Amino acid sequence: MGHYRKHCISFLMSSTCNLDCTYCYVPHWGNTVEPCDRTVDLDFAVAGMKEFFSWAPKPAIRFFAAGEPTVGFKRMTEIVDEGRKLAGDKLQVELQTNGVFNGHIADWVDKNVQILWISCDGPPEYQDKQRPAVNGRASSPIVEKNIRRFAEHSKMQFGCRATFLSENFDKQIAVLDYFRSLGVKYVCGAPAYSSTVNEKTPVPMLVRFAQEFVPAFYHAQKNGQFYQTHLMVNFDEEVDSYCRACTTPVCPQLTSDGHVSCCDWACFGEKYLTGVLQDLVYGKWDKEKKEIVYNDERKANIEARNVKNLVEGDCKGCPIVKHCAEGCIGKVMVRSGGLHKMDPNWCAATRYLAEHIPLNTGIYPVNHS
Repeated sequence: MGHYRKHCISFLMSSTCNLDCTYCYVPHWGNTVEPCDRTVDLDFAVAGMKEFFSWAPKPAIRFFAAGEPTVGFKRMTEIVDEGRKLAGDKLQVELQTNGVFNGHIADWVDKNVQILWISCDGPPEYQDKQRPAVNGRASSPIVEKNIRRFAEHSKMQFGCRATFLSENFDKQIAVLDYFRSLGVKYVCGAPAYSSTVNEKTPVPMLVRFAQEFVPAFYHAQKNGQFYQTHLMVNFDEEVDSYCRACTTPVCPQLTSDGHVSCCDWACFGEKYLTGVLQDLVYGKWDKEKKEIVYNDERKANIEARNVKNLVEGDCKGCPIVKHCAEGCIGKVMVRSGGLHKMDPNWCAATRYLAEHIPLNTGIYPVNHS
């Protein structure tokens, strides 16, 4: 299944986080973020769901954050309650989390979430170095505890997302084996990707990541796991666009400061977000009128990032453009400097993977993100 088929409305729940990840791409504003901008407005969420459910293939909602979504746990539960009023038992709930939450939240997740991804960078020596708690303490004990719990959940689609720094690209098999020891079947590996808000992070050697990914991919298959990366999310079939961020209509992402974005990387509105990522924000919540006001020009420009237009631009002549569609809109954009420009690093790594992993074979049982 091509990644662009995964339709959902996302709530970028909170601007607050309980971890201090070394490679975080979100600006660290701390107390400069206004209190009213730190959690998604409930009326805004309901209005967004009503609009999305009116055209979407199914009523699917997803919790993500510019921090950690479970920090806004109370509002999460309220949004799910409102979603069930609109869609009943058909509502599908997805949560992408760092896994640092208590038993009370874990019990709620058990009962209410159908798709769960926990971000964990592998064994404690990697996790605690790259993803320490904000107080400097190790995060691995509670994350591992929650991973073990949900890996045993028979009715939930559960996976782990690991981020690899360039010095750890060759540790992918070790990380897979760690997750297998915890009972995890689905794993997504992501190379750390710097952005305009975190310029100290070096551009990763994506081809080298891909070179290390290939043996890890087949190692996982041999051991009953499925290992994926965002570089190959459309290897299952030819696609029109990379993901739901640029489909027509685009799938909305509601931010904590009252804006509508198309991508996780554009996790705030213009008040906080600077640079090219502002072009990915195409709507704003009018709190007084209780309605979402859209920027039609920006929305159309986002939706125009599709294969039909790409083959006439930077991607002309590329043999796998219909299996790449220029890659992740946010990650590529901060490197290329434009919505319709390609990143040569991303392209080279994707082409390498396409030479070593079969296309059009239906290998994707799940889609992360």
